[in-house]
Amino acid sequence: MALGTYVEILHYVDDLSAAGDYYQRLGLVALGDDVYTDGRYHLHLLAGSVAPVSLRYYGCANDGEMASPAGIRIHLSSQPPPRRLPHDDTIVRAPDITRLGKFGELSAMIPDLEVECAFWEAAGYAALGKYTEPQPWGIWSDQLFLIGLHQSESEDGFAICHFAPDMKAVNAQLLAEGFDLQPFETGLPPKDLSYRKLLTPYGQLFYLFTGDISEAKP
Repeated sequence: MALGTYVEILHYVDDLSAAGDYYQRLGLVALGDDVYTDGRYHLHLLAGSVAPVSLRYYGCANDGEMASPAGIRIHLSSQPPPRRLPHDDTIVRAPDITRLGKFGELSAMIPDLEVECAFWEAAGYAALGKYTEPQPWGIWSDQLFLIGLHQSESEDGFAICHFAPDMKAVNAQLLAEGFDLQPFETGLPPKDLSYRKLLTPYGQLFYLFTGDISEAKP
């Protein structure tokens, strides 16, 4: 059972207006009150210094705060949801509306998969898939949100991950528009745009992958 009835990603920025313009250039849609959506998740911009990624649930049984072993903070509010999520059924089947393609997961690079997944399963998330190659990893969902846990020594921390069949073309256009895309250390040719990282000026990391997850099922 999910922690609440509504969830959003909290993102602290130093300039709400400029950050909002930036995320709209990526294709997220403004919903008002500094909240933006890609059609699957809500990104809520808050004024403040850069802070680790966090989630906020509304409609919870109690008010409080918790944190996963890897450091993902979760704020719990008993207040009713301030708005509807963009999906009525499950996030896994929700449509995408941005130029970035479909949201696949909030990727977390963690030291121990079993320790981290135990926390999320206790928080109401169920495994959609759990794998051992190329390293231990898996995807978990509470129907409202998707968490991807990857046992890795990477220092990337947390990233919002998107997939699109034509991501090469998307990444080429983003580069042409001046977005700061960086290659993964995967052995791909330096100019191959199949997979890129986008670190926004506001400290949020995006992974932009070539792939079709339109038929993904819960």
